[in-house]
Amino acid sequence: MNRISWSLFSNPTVVGSISILTASYNIATISVASAPIKAFLHLNDLETTLLTSAILIGAIFGAFSSGVLSDRFGRIGILTLDMLTFIFAGILSSLVNNYIELLTLRIIVGIGVGIDYVIIFTYIGELEKSDKFKNISMATIMFFANFGILLSYAIGWLLLLKGGDNAWRYILASGAIFGTVSIVMRLGLRESELWIAKRLGSISEILSVMFHPRNSKRILKYSSPWFLYQIGDQSLTLFLPLILIPYLAFSFAGGAFGAIFVKLFTIPASFLAILLINRKGKSFLQKSGFLIRALFLGCTGLLLILGYNVGAIIIIVLLGMAFFFGAMGPDKTTVIMPAMDYPTEIRGTGQGFSETIGRVGGLVGVLVFGLLITDGPGVGLIFLSATCFAGFAVSMMT
Repeated sequence: MNRISWSLFSNPTVVGSISILTASYNIATISVASAPIKAFLHLNDLETTLLTSAILIGAIFGAFSSGVLSDRFGRIGILTLDMLTFIFAGILSSLVNNYIELLTLRIIVGIGVGIDYVIIFTYIGELEKSDKFKNISMATIMFFANFGILLSYAIGWLLLLKGGDNAWRYILASGAIFGTVSIVMRLGLRESELWIAKRLGSISEILSVMFHPRNSKRILKYSSPWFLYQIGDQSLTLFLPLILIPYLAFSFAGGAFGAIFVKLFTIPASFLAILLINRKGKSFLQKSGFLIRALFLGCTGLLLILGYNVGAIIIIVLLGMAFFFGAMGPDKTTVIMPAMDYPTEIRGTGQGFSETIGRVGGLVGVLVFGLLITDGPGVGLIFLSATCFAGFAVSMMT
């Protein structure tokens, strides 16, 4: 029994799933904690938006650098670093009383997030032989990203109810627990044999191959949709509890509680993506996901701008459907495609560059969305709808 249990927990797909759950959990903790932090530190709207987006700033640095380093020095060693950032920076984030210190520590956590999304999918892309199994394995791992965010909302809601004035500290520290579990599980992983056989001899050689003109179409194909999707995905993930507060008892816990129900829509959507990814193909899921998500975000934004007195249930359902079609399509495909298509010698760099551009999109989205919703979320949701329409158009052309 112990042998079976250890075999299960050293399975790369299982380990990757827990790793991505940990990364997504750490992304979303700040969305639940930001309102009480704002009140505790007396932050203005700009400071709150910068704090919320700090994890994306870190992810930009972590993504590209880790991709290049993993192509040069291997996948497994780099994977250890990201969990250490979750553990130490997560704990320290919960202890500070200074805005600059908290901002810096959230950037460090973001570096770990950037590393994780690059290396896990690069690694899985080299272990599995069958493209069909790679699709299912990677889609399964991305399912746990949705579950990590949902879990963050749920635990955050409970801590806001029971934790008093220090609830935000407990929320930020909780990410370290998942990081500890994940780093222990990685002890059973072995280095990618395909990388060992194909690795290049220097970072300059890796960059030369990566940015050779023959890769320009590939770079555009995978970076542009990731950029456009992350504008909306990170904005909604990080601001969702704040959007819902006016509709749910005007409390911090109420916003987090409503976010749980919105995020629940991603669970059946992720199962559906796993079932359809080989039958319909990644391209179909990406295009349809972008298009239908755009329609639901646009309708929600229009209702709010026009001042219709919509109740909490309608808002939750409309936003939930937007999350559903994002989770069924581009949430999975934008991450999976580059990891499967780039050649082994630059797979990490290609995945890292695509994620870097995606994280830049997320940062742009959070900053713009944070400014647009100061007078209500309607205009912000219209903006996100437009970026999804753009994602659909780009996916049709590339």
